[in-house]
Amino acid sequence: PQIAARLNPGSFWPSPGVESSVVRIDVYPTSPYTVPDEALFFRVVRAGFGQKRKQLHNSLSAGLSLNKPQVDNLLAQAHIDPQRRAETLNLHEWAALTRAVAAAE
Repeated sequence: PQIAARLNPGSFWPSPGVESSVVRIDVYPTSPYTVPDEALFFRVVRAGFGQKRKQLHNSLSAGLSLNKPQVDNLLAQAHIDPQRRAETLNLHEWAALTRAVAAAE
């Protein structure tokens, strides 16, 4: 997925207090990335986006019921800065994070 456009609050009525984005999602016939378990992949992604505007280590900690040092370790294994936000990760990074979570379970 990638951000195709940004929309300012004035594009809507009533105007929200935040900027919005239009997201482009390309569907592939087969996944270009290997993950050990598709259900786990979606669980990790849901956890990452589970809390609005939170850094990954906070949203993943809450969404996966792990403490922050555990989450920071998983993010380090996937070579992802724990202070990034979910919307900044690409599919390759989500797949790497899923593999790290699977290896820890």
